[in-house]
Amino acid sequence: MAEPAVQRVRIYLNGEDRSGDRPLYQVVLAELRQSGATGATVIAALTGFGPRRQVPPLADRQPVVIEWVDHSARIKRLLPLIGELAPSALITVESVEVVQGALRPGGPFGAEQMVSDLMQVPSRTIAHNASLIEALEHFVTARAEVLPVIDNNTVIGVISTRELAWRAGLRLAPELLRVLGPAEGTALVAALKGRSVGEIVNREVCGIAPTTPIPQALTMMIEWGYTEIPVVDDQGRLTGIFGQREVLQAAARTLTAVQTSEGVQVRMVMQAATARIALGQSLATALALLITAPGQLLFVVDEAGRLVGTLRLTGVLNHLQGDERNVLLAAIQRAQPTPATALPGARQTIDTLVEPPPSTVALDASLGTAAQQLLDHNAERLPVVDHDGRLSGIIARGALIRALLQQSE
Repeated sequence: MAEPAVQRVRIYLNGEDRSGDRPLYQVVLAELRQSGATGATVIAALTGFGPRRQVPPLADRQPVVIEWVDHSARIKRLLPLIGELAPSALITVESVEVVQGALRPGGPFGAEQMVSDLMQVPSRTIAHNASLIEALEHFVTARAEVLPVIDNNTVIGVISTRELAWRAGLRLAPELLRVLGPAEGTALVAALKGRSVGEIVNREVCGIAPTTPIPQALTMMIEWGYTEIPVVDDQGRLTGIFGQREVLQAAARTLTAVQTSEGVQVRMVMQAATARIALGQSLATALALLITAPGQLLFVVDEAGRLVGTLRLTGVLNHLQGDERNVLLAAIQRAQPTPATALPGARQTIDTLVEPPPSTVALDASLGTAAQQLLDHNAERLPVVDHDGRLSGIIARGALIRALLQQSE
């Protein structure tokens, strides 16, 4: 017989039951929420008795019942966790029929999908005693986003360009290093020489288990602020990497077929404030924006707000020579923004440096369509335009994944 689609779990506790310094019912409820349960309610009973037929006389010892209604597959996955938290609790499971309302949608991920279903194997790694110059090579030539750091075959943390910037002082993005001359590159990375990965590794991010539910893994990835996180076994050994690309691939497979009128549209989750500049603006004005813009890219619009192209810092850097190039390189490395008056290009417009526009996403596109476009173009972000080609905003990988998480919670 097939399992029922929806079930109700009742967990019977006493009001005085505790886990550490917290009431046990709060700990169970928090575990259900964090593990991706659809929803649960805590009910305080007036009185009652259990197998020992004792009626608790004190108000703070009143019975507490947690009712949890969810898809049967999710219940089957989470019940062992609850049993470990409350080994003495009476737990019942029964099938129920939902006659009104609906369970929260599961988003693009199945009730039992775990990190192991999506993770990438194998993963690039770097030793904790490797040089920062070696680590930089991974980001510049191999285009790595995050590297798990290994010591004695276990993951001790991660390193990314963020650590290189804020813990080692290298504020140039890898794509900029690719367009520098040998002498320029050597001078800019001189501060990294003689230093090891272990000096700047982020030890707070040591990985997640393969059995971690996808929504929980996404929450951790967003909280940590990385595009990829290592997956480790119970001994701390690396088993794979879980990142934005794998999530978007799953979303594209699941959601692309959904009609836009039935699902969440890009207009609902896009970022309306975009790094943009109009044709005819001075190069100096553009550079002041470019240095701090996400991805060091500006979307260029005409007087009607229609998208006509992009302006990239790498393209401008290739255009500048001599002192102007040196001034720009120095400005990029500063922690504080540089005003336009201190940058080259005050008498030159951006018009001759504008590159063709990238692929665009429609306002009413589904999240699955947006995910597929980001993957197809290997883009961190894409412009969103209306029916007249006017720039309405951007859809970035991070924002799209947060939207997918909200659907899956």
